[in-house]
Amino acid sequence: MSDDDDFDDDFYRPPQSTTAGLMFPARSKLTVRGFTLAMLPAEKRWRQITSASQGERETCLLALADPNLWNLHDQPETVAFLDVDGRQRTHRFDYLAEYRDGSKVALAVKPEARVESLSFRTTLKAIRRDLPLGFADKVCLVTEQNRHPKEVQNAQLLNFFRRSPDADADALTRERIASLTDELSIQELIAPLAIGARGYRAAFRAIFAGLLQANTQELISTNSIVTPRKGN
Repeated sequence: MSDDDDFDDDFYRPPQSTTAGLMFPARSKLTVRGFTLAMLPAEKRWRQITSASQGERETCLLALADPNLWNLHDQPETVAFLDVDGRQRTHRFDYLAEYRDGSKVALAVKPEARVESLSFRTTLKAIRRDLPLGFADKVCLVTEQNRHPKEVQNAQLLNFFRRSPDADADALTRERIASLTDELSIQELIAPLAIGARGYRAAFRAIFAGLLQANTQELISTNSIVTPRKGN
């Protein structure tokens, strides 16, 4: 057998383990641990991204759906801060998102009720004030009020569709988009391609790749209206 025969670029590779700095107990009354599989532009390999609640999982999916996202770190290193009483404390953000423009956003995910009961907005101000230089350019609090249910559903579908890449269908869809000048339904967009459901999935991916514009606060279907983004 030659060296070329030994090399198989399609050979199965298991996803990389999470890079989380904190692992939650498998069984707990306070956390519900789960993983989301993702291939981020920074890594080009599938990786597990951990979440300890449904809110964290939804936030993770929404972050992954952003075409400007470059990398997403789950449970990054802790940061030290002085609380409102002047005591030294530490905090671990749920996610640290890196974007293609080089900016970084630290995400704190909590239910709105706990934010209020813990006065967490005040705490977050102290954390933001004492962030180490270069850790993040922005700090964001994410509650259920910031996650639109339909956007979450679309982000979940997107993550599912991305796990079955289809370069040929994506290429045909990009060519079709390049010829568009006006709005139309996804069904009208993909009908000439004659590739069935593969076309719908490719159009769905094209929306979140920034090639098409659609109302993502509605569940994206073949009836959804899309328009080509200017500059694409």
